[in-house]
Amino acid sequence: MTGMLTKVKVVIADAGVFISLAHGDLLGLLLEFAEDVNIVTTDIVAFEVTRRADLFDAKRVADLFSANEDRIKIVPTGYGDILKVAKENPAMSLPKNMGESSIYGFVNDIRGELRGIPTLVIFEDNWFSKNELGVRPTMMHLISLAAFLKYAEVVVPNFSFDSAVSRITHTRPGVNLIEIDSPGKNSATNKETV
Repeated sequence: MTGMLTKVKVVIADAGVFISLAHGDLLGLLLEFAEDVNIVTTDIVAFEVTRRADLFDAKRVADLFSANEDRIKIVPTGYGDILKVAKENPAMSLPKNMGESSIYGFVNDIRGELRGIPTLVIFEDNWFSKNELGVRPTMMHLISLAAFLKYAEVVVPNFSFDSAVSRITHTRPGVNLIEIDSPGKNSATNKETV
């Protein structure tokens, strides 16, 4: 990807993206890298990143959500009943990869939506590099957090990839910095397009 996008939908595919950006105090970047950005995540991911209100990163994400309600959409999933129980029982553990699988279903549901509007599915977890999201429309990129930060360095004035990574890894040293930018495939030709 090159150049600043004018309109884009960003799907935050796993809690790690929000957590890492919060650790680097970089959550605002999600709204700055294009002229018109709408963020979408699932109720599971939103719950996972705001559940522990005593953690600074959870507070930063909750603040981002409340300050940008008009631009951030939290999509309900079939896991709503589990979330209700988990909210009432803070010690309850959620099933592994529940947030990731909720995004998988969401991506399948939006295949026919908003033709032509670039949709970036940003992930950090290796689950996404191991579990391809199937044939995606050409406008839907599966992009790792590191690749997103590299792109931001090109389009956001005074933004530095190295500085961002340093800020994130200062308090989150195990962050996954694999660089993946996988464009969608045209279902008619099954060829990758940019």
